[in-house]
Amino acid sequence: MKKFLLFYCLFFFSGKIFSQTWAENIAPVLFSKCASCHRPEGIAPFSLLTYTDAFNYRVSISNAVSTKHMPPWPPDDSYVHFTGARTLSTAEISSIVNWVNNGAASGNIANAPAPPPPVTNSLGTADTVLKIPNYTSTASTSDIYQCFVLPLRLASGKFVSAIEVVPGNTAIVHHVLVYQDTSANHAAQLLDNASPGPGYTSFGGIGINNPILVDAWVPGTSVKKLPTIFGKRIYANSDLVIQVHYPAGSSGRLDSTKVRLYYNNNTAARDIRIEPILNHYAPTLINGPLSIPANQIKTFEERFLLPTGIKATILTVAPHMHLIGQSIKSYAIKPTGDTIRFINIPNWDFHWQGQYYFQRPVIVDGGSTLKAFATYNNTSSNTHNPNSPPQTVNLGEATTDEMMLVYFAFTQYQPGDENIIIDSSLLTTSVGNPAMPIKQLNIFPNPVNNYLQFQNPGQHNNAKLAVWDMAGRKVYEADVTHQLFINVSTHRWANGVYRVYLQTKEIVYAGKIVVQHK
Repeated sequence: MKKFLLFYCLFFFSGKIFSQTWAENIAPVLFSKCASCHRPEGIAPFSLLTYTDAFNYRVSISNAVSTKHMPPWPPDDSYVHFTGARTLSTAEISSIVNWVNNGAASGNIANAPAPPPPVTNSLGTADTVLKIPNYTSTASTSDIYQCFVLPLRLASGKFVSAIEVVPGNTAIVHHVLVYQDTSANHAAQLLDNASPGPGYTSFGGIGINNPILVDAWVPGTSVKKLPTIFGKRIYANSDLVIQVHYPAGSSGRLDSTKVRLYYNNNTAARDIRIEPILNHYAPTLINGPLSIPANQIKTFEERFLLPTGIKATILTVAPHMHLIGQSIKSYAIKPTGDTIRFINIPNWDFHWQGQYYFQRPVIVDGGSTLKAFATYNNTSSNTHNPNSPPQTVNLGEATTDEMMLVYFAFTQYQPGDENIIIDSSLLTTSVGNPAMPIKQLNIFPNPVNNYLQFQNPGQHNNAKLAVWDMAGRKVYEADVTHQLFINVSTHRWANGVYRVYLQTKEIVYAGKIVVQHK
């Protein structure tokens, strides 16, 4: 009998493995996590929109996902879960690997989801559209960073809720940085005028003093409108300047990238600034200068003390290093000694950088110390090392130099910022709009070690409850009619703080719980 049961179990689970098909199991994953780049007009070297595509590249796909080389998402998702993360779950990776190992069956093609439409990041009708002159890449054996001036020169300043970069040729546009030139003499335009052809070449920055970084685009970027209470300030009489990275081998190919601006009509919007608060200059860099001798692996530390009396609301984080960067991690230590996590990238890749949106604003109290630790590998074991044999690498703008920057998009804190939702997928609708009221949710007992009770305050119909840990991962979701009990022990929530949202069509109730197992 035992042998029969063992045989049955093996047969049953083998059936589960063999039942993996492209149509039912694989296409949904590839379409949601890979197709933004792996499509005919995408930057990836091959498309994954059909069964034939996936079958032909099945071994490469299996190797890439099992080693977590693809999809490209450098941040450690277990440290902080950002909005729009392209990470694959363990189950999704296993599904792909098992599908490949067991014959890569097609399944019923008719059951496959429709291929996703071209990635346009459209947010509706833009208020202003700016386009670069048609430009033919000259990047043959090395990368080119070409800057294009987009004269805006508004009579009066405005706020924008979103800036949408639309590459004219996604096959050759690696990434785009959007700056603002507020100089009285339009310094970037002078550089453009002095350079033959469209735009001018500049690596690192855009070659002028005090440019303001306002946005960035990388492949797979999902453009988001800021909640209407926030906006990025566009100053009167300023120009936008975009720096486009064209990779080596793109020479002779045409690009006509556009930038779409979506204005925020809320004249009282709070200004969002993007600054490298942690940077490679003294006194922030405490063990500088930033110099990595040949054949050495070296770690640097940056610190910034947020002055007492100032409280910051942070929306995004964006680290930046160059080719010999190996890893970077950033966090803050509160005056109480508690840690606020920002980002951890254990395996840095210069070719995959981004601006990462927190799912909710991160609040940092005055007196907190912001920190970053970055490790550089200047040995021959680093396959990205630009020098063979290795040579000393110093601080500088060139690809072969190095940098250590952590950019933050932030504003001054106001009460209630901690309840704002940036990522609408946290709940069923976006609640980062002041038109959607947010009230305190009564939770008891609190702290909790066993049963937790939630009351639907207004007896709302179709209310939904969601519980999130402080790293931004959803740990519980349920519909609530009147009252709900949760057995915390059964769900194995670790000790710590969790944020709770009860959402209805009219209002959002928010609160915190502290789990303390005895």
